[in-house]
Amino acid sequence: MNRQTLLESIATTISDYRLGEIPPITPDHVNRWISQFDHDDQLTILSEIHFILDKCYISKEKARDLIKQKLEKFNNPQRLPDINFLDIQKKGSSQKELLSLVNEIVINQYGISINDCGSDTLMYVYLDDCLFSGNTVLHDIEAWLNHAKPDTIVYLVFLASYSSGLNYINKKLVSLLKPKSISVEIISCLTFNNLPWNQEKYECLWPQEIDDEFVNRFVKIVQENSQGKSVNPRLFRSNMIPHTETLFSSPEARDIVETAFLRKGAYIASLPKNRQLSMRPMGYEYLESLGFGAVFVTYRNIANNCPLVLWWGGTSYDPSHPFSKWYPLFPRKVNESSNTPSLFRDF
Repeated sequence: MNRQTLLESIATTISDYRLGEIPPITPDHVNRWISQFDHDDQLTILSEIHFILDKCYISKEKARDLIKQKLEKFNNPQRLPDINFLDIQKKGSSQKELLSLVNEIVINQYGISINDCGSDTLMYVYLDDCLFSGNTVLHDIEAWLNHAKPDTIVYLVFLASYSSGLNYINKKLVSLLKPKSISVEIISCLTFNNLPWNQEKYECLWPQEIDDEFVNRFVKIVQENSQGKSVNPRLFRSNMIPHTETLFSSPEARDIVETAFLRKGAYIASLPKNRQLSMRPMGYEYLESLGFGAVFVTYRNIANNCPLVLWWGGTSYDPSHPFSKWYPLFPRKVNESSNTPSLFRDF
């Protein structure tokens, strides 16, 4: 595809992103974002973003279809009284909005609301758009556990999951729920592999080593923060990973996009005077690394686990403000109860 066709196609794919909350997504919007990268990289980045979003962007219509498919095992009149749809998320509004979609489905099929379900609770359903590190669902379940009925089952239903988070909560939740004899089952519409020791495929962004002023500066910070810790930081990707390319159209395209995102992401990470420790070029991550590198986006919002170049910055700030230094493809809505807003102060 040529440049204009790619701009138009990407804009169409993400046309319902935060629809009604931000100005409509247009080809000019996409062009303004891509023009911030080195000219020689722009066409490859556009082509790969187009390729990736086809798999990793979930429109509202697609979200409704995916949830409907996954909840078929629950959605029948005989089982509905047994199901308690949980509304316990402490951070963000994704759970409430997904519950609204589920409510539409149940009303259309059976003429009742999910608020009328759960009179004979035998199972709980916890919904969220994506499982990244696993900390959100773990903290939500921990806070809710005292209200849970013993000898039941909790279904965790996600539009997407990352395998590192799945591994983490599988271990944590089984032991957490065992004292109340509550079992857990995870249902994910899409699963992305990001286990660093799995060399077969890796479905996040994880750049190889490059020489760049801002990157070198960030790597030095990571190495300093890792001193005295038992776990070595996850820095650059080996050229042996992945054996099979499943996220990008080719290994060569992966290298170009990851390098470009790392260079610009490290520059962005250098802008705040008081950068949060978890703010990293390839996306927020608690562990010492270059960043999480997620690429999953929904019509509702983009997670800060995605590379900074995709969501950081804005146009409504004074030219002296760091946010004015980068124009995002996906302007991000900050969770009111998250700790992210502290990033926006004390520049």
